[in-house]
Amino acid sequence: MAAWIPANFEDACRRNAGRRKLHMRKRKDRSERIIRLLTAMQAAPVLSDSAYGWLAVASEVFGTSKATTSRDFALARRINRQFVRMFGRNFDSKKDGIIWTWNWAHYGFITTESRKAGYPEPVGHFPFDTRRQETEEDYCDFTQLSWQNEDFISKMSTRELMRALDWSVNRLVPQHR
Repeated sequence: MAAWIPANFEDACRRNAGRRKLHMRKRKDRSERIIRLLTAMQAAPVLSDSAYGWLAVASEVFGTSKATTSRDFALARRINRQFVRMFGRNFDSKKDGIIWTWNWAHYGFITTESRKAGYPEPVGHFPFDTRRQETEEDYCDFTQLSWQNEDFISKMSTRELMRALDWSVNRLVPQHR
């Protein structure tokens, strides 16, 4: 079989555009499978630990190969882990959302906590590709503490308040010896 050689630049551009559309459609289908898996993991927490024994069933339901289903399970577990790291709780498909970029290459999370904190757009910028490792930059400097809009001082004990006050006074007032 001979390699495809474009007759002109326009043919090459059309082929490239078609491949981009194909890959975008495949990523969209995968995102729908991931949402279904996250919902299933919420209903049956055993799926979050291991997909052992469930791959054949899930691949039949999704109409994909076992290898594709295995990668989907891996990505769903990774999304769960990232969500727990950012928000300190498990993903709830009824309250929380996963929003993908226009080309389905990255995703972020929208939750009630992020909206209350003043972030109407998705937080986080994670790669949809399981081959690329996540970095600290993907979390956009958000942690579990980013969503605590409550007045944390009112929840501190007297001892913790004294410690915090002592620390701030010692930082503000120079120590003379």
